[in-house]
Formats: sequence, C-alpha cells, structure tokens
Amino acid sequence: MGRKNRKKFFGLLPIRKIMPNLATLSAFFVGMTQVKFAMVEKWEFAIIALIAAAFLDAMDGRLARLFNSCSRFGAELDSLSDFAVFGVAPAMVMYLYCLSHLNRLGWILAIFFAICVCLRLARFNTHDIENVKTPFSGKFFTGVPAPAGAILALFPVILFNAFELDFFKNPYFSGVNMVVVGTLCISKLPTPSIKNLHINREQYIPFLLGVIVMIGIIFTYTWKAFSFVIFSYIVSLFFCKRRAKKILNTLLNDQAAANK
Repeated sequence: MGRKNRKKFFGLLPIRKIMPNLATLSAFFVGMTQVKFAMVEKWEFAIIALIAAAFLDAMDGRLARLFNSCSRFGAELDSLSDFAVFGVAPAMVMYLYCLSHLNRLGWILAIFFAICVCLRLARFNTHDIENVKTPFSGKFFTGVPAPAGAILALFPVILFNAFELDFFKNPYFSGVNMVVVGTLCISKLPTPSIKNLHINREQYIPFLLGVIVMIGIIFTYTWKAFSFVIFSYIVSLFFCKRRAKKILNTLLNDQAAANK
C-alpha cells in the first residue's frame, strides 16, 4: 500500500461527511421495523415506522447539501435503502395484513408493488445520472415517488384504523389498491413536488398557524387526519395533471410562435 493510499485509508473523516449516510441507515432501520410490527399485528406502529422512515429519507439529501457531502456512495446507499423500506417492507406488511388470504395471488400482488417501486427508483437514478430533462423537471415528479407510494399502499390499514370498517381489511380491495399504486409509481403522471411549493411573505404567519393547527388535529384525530391528508394528495394528482397539460400547451404555443 502506497504512502498516499495509506494516508487516504487511515486519514480522519469529518463527522459531517457521514451525517447523511447515518440518516439513510436510520431510515432503513426504522423503515424495516414496520415488518416486525406487522408480524405481531401492531399495524399502527408499522405505519408510524413508515412515516418516520419517510421523514428521515427526506432529511438525508438535505443534510448532504447542507454539509456539502454529496457522493455517489451516498446516492447508491439511499436508493438501496428506499427499495427495501418503501418497496419490499410495505409489500410484506400488506401481505401479512390481508393479502395472504388470497394465497398465491396475494403474494403476486405484493411482489408486483415491490417491482414497480424498484423500476421507479431505477428510472429516477438513470435520469439523475444521465441528467435527463423534461418540460416538467423541477415542477413535478414523474410518477408517484417511492415514499408516497409506500404510504398509499398502506392506505387500507390507515382507513381501517380511522373508521374500523371491515371493508378496509378486504384482501381484494387491498390487492386492487396495490396494483393501482404500483402502476402510478411507474407511470409518467406528473405528481406534486414539495420543492416547488412557495408561500408569499404576507402569508407566512397564517401558514405557520395553519401548520400548528394541522399538527394539533393529527395528534387529536390521528388516523382520520392521516386519511384526509392522503385523500388530499390523491385529489392533487388530478390538479397536477391539468396544470402540467397547461404548461405543455404553453411551451408548444411558444415554440410555434418562435418558429414563425
């Protein structure tokens, strides 16, 4: 081992460089714990573990940019963690929840969702590496992101906790939901991106108050509030599609005007 290589191997590594990877591994640990909770039928804790993992997953990229510690290793680690936490784990949770009653079909439906998340992440990574741009880049996501897809996959569990209706434990209902959500993940449907949300300065105080009220409602009516938030996200998909169509038409009209 050369002197330069020894220095690189045994050199000091700043803590800030590993903070994003720690967040990613924390998301992996918490996210995979949802399977453990599902095995003992503690469905509420399984959902909480998934939401906590989604929060930690959102933090790792921000920490990487904050500490200027972005790396290819971190990107690959994040992608592998996302597939396990938001693809494999929710599929297993839903199989243990009710899809197992469909026997082989239930397992196929669970695997279908996991495969769709895998394809979604592979497409995202490819576009990131090749710097692929679309008319909607920076404005919308293409397809439902993996964390949102995982939460949508567990939507029947959330609905059952909110309303305690046996219909939400129906394996056929959950199976159809898995197919629809998986398809949305690999679709090219424009979906909401929180990075594109802005508020006016004069709306800052009302926005803060609204967030505090929403947090209070979530702590008071947890599962009904989660159901409302998820339903609002589903409705927003239709508005995103309409807005994306308007943006595309505007771009086409501008190009036509420029070519004249």
